[in-house]
Amino acid sequence: MAATDREQQILAWIKQNPLISQNELAELCGITRSGVAAHISNLMKKGYIQGKGYIVTPPSYVAVVGAINIDHYGVAMQDVVGESSNMGRIVSSVGGIGYNIAYNLNRLGVPNYLISVYGDDENGERVKQDAYANGIDITHARQISHMPTSTFLSVVSAQGRQIVGLDDMQISAEITPEFLAQREQTIVNAEMVAIDSSLPSDAIAWVCEKTSRPIFVRVVSVNKAARITPVLDRIDTMVLNSAEAKFVSGIEVHDEASARDCAEHLLRSGVRNVFLFVDDSDMLYCCEHESFFWSLPGRAEERRYTNGGASAALSALVWARREHKTQRECARYASAAAAMNMSQVQSICADFSEEAVRRKADLLQ
Repeated sequence: MAATDREQQILAWIKQNPLISQNELAELCGITRSGVAAHISNLMKKGYIQGKGYIVTPPSYVAVVGAINIDHYGVAMQDVVGESSNMGRIVSSVGGIGYNIAYNLNRLGVPNYLISVYGDDENGERVKQDAYANGIDITHARQISHMPTSTFLSVVSAQGRQIVGLDDMQISAEITPEFLAQREQTIVNAEMVAIDSSLPSDAIAWVCEKTSRPIFVRVVSVNKAARITPVLDRIDTMVLNSAEAKFVSGIEVHDEASARDCAEHLLRSGVRNVFLFVDDSDMLYCCEHESFFWSLPGRAEERRYTNGGASAALSALVWARREHKTQRECARYASAAAAMNMSQVQSICADFSEEAVRRKADLLQ
């Protein structure tokens, strides 16, 4: 007998986390615990499950600690006129740095758990449905009552450059050391940990203190970049753009030479690897003994969006590390992943995959 849509949804959560409780399932599904119990009973009768399992967590996975947002992008159709209405198009999608990284890692075949928070509102339900549809494991995330899911608004010029970004991310303050301590084993047992600088400073410090595994950091927003500076010596890999680089290193990046100065400063500060967006076309990957500078193929005036490029690059760097790629290959795949996501305004690319990234990387030989 076929499972209903709700039963298929519950079965998917159980497959992601065989030890998940009925209360946790009820919270994820937005129904009562007794409702979940009835669905589980039906799944057992239909032969889909044989009871609560005790399957060991996969031996190799990545813990992603970061934000979940609902992203709204307004793209102008012509030059923007201030203090006036402008023609354009508006698109919306589930995003946030943590969510984007988890999505990209899934597409690259990297098992991961997303540790985050989202609201008990319509947007929160949208997050759960999108995570279910894309196989993103949010069983270690928490839906918080009486708080809205964080949102991000980006106004983008007709040339593809962000004019201004506004975020309403008050709920992220709930990612406290106490919140993380309840998920400590998931974090410390991960093969690698990915975080973003939108986390509160004490949460960033907690992660850096507790785990001995490589930490990958996506620096996001010049207003939040400074949160990462106290822990530079704990960072394995940092991904950032030129505006964020100035706030982290004090060096203004405007060309290849200044980008190398900035990366070398960060390496001296303890960061092991730096991936730096010089502009919309040029990228630098720098480690202790090697550095690689890439210019994306195509016309200089070609429209490139920047919202999802850095998260895609970080995800590719995590994947390449797990695949034991050389530093040159890490740089090439990260650049290729960034280029893919810079082709559309949304921060995630529906066509993102290991095969697609490899094909794009072939253009960067």
